[in-house]
Amino acid sequence: MLKFANIAKVGDIIRAYDFAPCAGRDDAIIEGVVEQANCNEPGYNCYKVTVTADKFQKYETKANKKNRVGKIVFVPHQTSFMEFDFRVVNLSRIV
Repeated sequence: MLKFANIAKVGDIIRAYDFAPCAGRDDAIIEGVVEQANCNEPGYNCYKVTVTADKFQKYETKANKKNRVGKIVFVPHQTSFMEFDFRVVNLSRIV
């Protein structure tokens, strides 16, 4: 079983980190709606997500050329490099 394979289902909103958070660097994340929970389109097991919010230098919810809002991204169920415990969070389960 891959680490984050069962964290979300279609329609859930997830947050996925690009890098592990660390002191002295802003978080890099996307938030979005899961379109497919068991996608293999890019050649690995992942979530297919439509991005609703993107944060690199600032938190953005409106699409522009510099962010991923409105685009489809693939969030791996597990990575072999730089994996950490909360890389994928299901925001739909947070009360």
